[in-house]
Amino acid sequence: MKERIAYIINPVSGITDKKAIADYISKTTDTGKFVFEIYYTKCMNDGFRQSKEFAGNGFDRVIAVGGDGTVNEVARGLLGTDTALGIIPLGSGNGFARHIKISLNYQKANQIAQTGKIISSDYGILNDKPFFCTAGSGFDAQVGQRFSRIGRRGFVSYAQASFMEYIHYSPQNYKITIDGKTFSRRAFMVTFANASQWGYNAYIAPDANLNDGLIDLVIVSPFSFVIAPIIGLRVFTKSLYNSRNIEIYRVKEVTVEREKAGYIHIDGEPMNEGKILKIKTVSNQLKIIVPTNEKKMHSLLRYNILSIPLNGFNSKK
Repeated sequence: MKERIAYIINPVSGITDKKAIADYISKTTDTGKFVFEIYYTKCMNDGFRQSKEFAGNGFDRVIAVGGDGTVNEVARGLLGTDTALGIIPLGSGNGFARHIKISLNYQKANQIAQTGKIISSDYGILNDKPFFCTAGSGFDAQVGQRFSRIGRRGFVSYAQASFMEYIHYSPQNYKITIDGKTFSRRAFMVTFANASQWGYNAYIAPDANLNDGLIDLVIVSPFSFVIAPIIGLRVFTKSLYNSRNIEIYRVKEVTVEREKAGYIHIDGEPMNEGKILKIKTVSNQLKIIVPTNEKKMHSLLRYNILSIPLNGFNSKK
């Protein structure tokens, strides 16, 4: 039987001509193998509603055409189903797509979406909100909010938002509870990572894994302006583990209490949330399409013991 494949295109994501992508799909899809549909989202959460409908109608693959926000919407509609998520990345950071080695060239990405292998992936939940790449509180959430107000997309705008936010940003105190044990930290930011990066190949959790049943909890302590370039370099060279300003724990669940309510981000999308953040992992409930030649999604042996700090010298702060 022919596979049924649906494309959900966010018409306002990125700068690539969406009509050109739709025309390419229509002209190149092998109709001897696939029956396909193309759908353009019309409003926020339309991707979720439509992907859920496609899954309910027995589609084999649903392809999110957009950025991490679009991926989040489409993935939420596929949770717990046999319908696999594919990605044609058109956003700014494209963190999830980069993590699973999806090409940023839409022709190559479409080839992967149609012929790639299907694996199972975990996802995280922050309070009641699913995330598939990263979520967080603190500096990264504030940058996400500032970036959302800039009309221009792209790395330069993101870097500008980061710099402007750093000038005015004040860290806050957190109480963090893992396995019934509570400790306090004054943190620049607290990130919850299912995948390894925010986007742009900026690796906040270099060894995060999509199917180990764990979330990487990354605590970044305040640092001076002098060492900010060093922290930035380590983010882009996968070497955050070498910084004394970083703690990384691998957890099934964690509760974080902040000083005050405010912005968080879910897969890069800023939103307001209360003081209490409850995060947990849900294992193997999303099927995703990855390149057929993709091997392991991580480079280091993963611990199966919860709450082990990877850089133990920080654990006594």
